[in-house]
Formats: sequence, C-alpha cells, structure tokens
Amino acid sequence: MKRPEVRWFPLTLAVVCGVLAGLSVDDGRWHDLLDYRRGAIADGEAWRLVSAHVMHLSFVHAVLDLGGLLLVAWIFDRELQPRQQVVVSLVGAATIDASLWLLHPEVDRYVGLSGVLHAWFAAGATRWLLASLKESRGDLVGRKRLWGAALLIGLAVKLALEARHEAFWLAGWSFPVVTAAHRWGAVAGCVVGAVVAWFSRRDAHVDAGRASPGR
Repeated sequence: MKRPEVRWFPLTLAVVCGVLAGLSVDDGRWHDLLDYRRGAIADGEAWRLVSAHVMHLSFVHAVLDLGGLLLVAWIFDRELQPRQQVVVSLVGAATIDASLWLLHPEVDRYVGLSGVLHAWFAAGATRWLLASLKESRGDLVGRKRLWGAALLIGLAVKLALEARHEAFWLAGWSFPVVTAAHRWGAVAGCVVGAVVAWFSRRDAHVDAGRASPGR
C-alpha cells in the first residue's frame, strides 16, 4: 500500500506562511498591509480576505499552525488530492471571511491559518466517515468510517468547549485566538468533504458500470 505523503500544495502553503512570518517579525508594515482588518476591508482592500490566512502574529503562532497543517495533510493524503486541498482551502477561507464580516462584527482583526486548518481536518474526517466500498479494500472501510466518526465527534467537542471557554488550552500564549474562525472553517470542511465523497461515489459507480459486461 502506498504510504501517505505531504504533497506540493501544503508544502507551498507552509513556505509562504513561514516566509511571511519571518518578514513580519520585525516589520509591522506587513501586518498593516495584509492582516484582516475590518476598516481597511470596508475601504476596498479586499486582498486582505486572502492574505490574512497566511499571516501570523509570531513565530510560535506560525509553527503551531504549520505543524498542524503538515500533519493533517499527511494523514488525509489519500482523501484530499492537491486540487481538493486547494478547493477546501479557498472555500474554508471564504466561509471564514464571510462569517467574520456578517456574523462577528466585533472581530476587527484576524490572521492565521488555523481556521483553514480546521476546514482541512473536517473535510478529511468527513471523507473517512463517508468512505465508499469502491474506494478502498473492504477491510479498511469500516475502520475509516469509525475513525471518521470519532474525529468528527472529537472536533465537535473541541469547538463546543472553545465556544464556552474560548481556547483555554492556549492560555498564556502571546496571541489571541478567534475561535469563530475554527467553527466556520470546520463547517466549510464538512461540506467540502461531503461533496468530494459524493463525487467519488458517483465516479466509482460509473467506472463499475463501464467494467460490467454488456448483456
């Protein structure tokens, strides 16, 4: 069986985030230009809706997010191909931006990849939960579905705790956490994972139909 690997997209994303983290440590102008800032976006600086997700407040912030990104990309390598990774990132970022703008006007500033990371995790876990018998050996499907359900339950518990107590396990770190981004990123990931699973099942049925002998 082919081992999971980290593909070009998460590696590229990690490099971009790492470079920007290094540049912005001693130069606040990068944050002034690229962070999600509600007032600046209202003035027409729409690029911040994309750039905010690859900016970080500190090296510690960047290391935590990028470590999580590479781990999730490796775990769900076979469930999320590069183009699907791009889609879940874009849909996750767009969902987070829209939710912060429309539902959380109190959030004036946001940076970080953690919301998109929650989208990746939720998409991969949803793919496991909805794994098709046609996509893998039968003896793996049950375990995939079980792990998918367990991961989604764990994610739901984490998000519920964050909603009630904020991110208490990060208390004492040097950066605030916008937990609303985690919740909406996870919602976007579940939707993308379900859509990807549906297309995979449809393609599997089509391939099976083509392979069947004609009457």
